[in-house]
Order: sequence, then structure tokens, then C-alpha cells
Amino acid sequence: MPMPNVLVCSMYEDPFLARRAMELGARGYVTKSAVADEITAAIDAIAAGGTYTSVKSKTRDQGKMFTALTRRENEIAALVKQSLTNRQIIEMLGLSNRTLENHLKNIYDKTGVTSRKELFDL
Repeated sequence: MPMPNVLVCSMYEDPFLARRAMELGARGYVTKSAVADEITAAIDAIAAGGTYTSVKSKTRDQGKMFTALTRRENEIAALVKQSLTNRQIIEMLGLSNRTLENHLKNIYDKTGVTSRKELFDL
């Protein structure tokens, strides 16, 4: 059965989240702040068999950067980008502090960032 054409409409203007939505099967990503013409353009592009995103990528090639992360690392990176603290992430995911720190170290190594702020800014 073919996948339906999915257009994600999100409040987040985050290239990371837009890329993840597309990797997970969405055909388009627009922000809720988009004007009606942009939403119509996205629908038209998807209906014609294309893709559409209103979020511009930053200078780094985030597609390559975040595909190297595991599912759990992607999940943790997304939670960090939502400004959750380590304690909140630990409680939400049922991890130990050491396990979370190991995941964060792996995320930093794979993305080339050196701090939580840099990860947040991706």
C-alpha cells in the first residue's frame, strides 16, 4: 500500500525537526507562521509528486550529520533542542545519568559540536 502524502505543519522553525520529519516519510514541512500562499505551494508541490519545506537549512549539512545518530541519540537531541534539562530527559526516558551522558558524548562526537548550546543551535 503506498504511503500517503504527508505535510507537517509545525510551530517549530527548526531545520533539524524538518529534516527528521522528511526522513520519517513526510513529503513536506511548513511552519504555522506560513502564509496561505506558502501552504498552497506546499500542497501543490506534494500533489505533483515533489517535496516542500519552508525551513531553510543552516550552513552545515544537517542531513548527513543527523543520519549518523541512532534512534535514541536522535530522540535525545530532539529533547535537548526543546530545552529540556538532563534531569527531565532522564525521567522522561528512564535512563541513568551516566547513560544520558554517554549518549550526549556520542551526539557531540557525531555532530561535531562541543556543547549543549551548539547542539541547540543546529
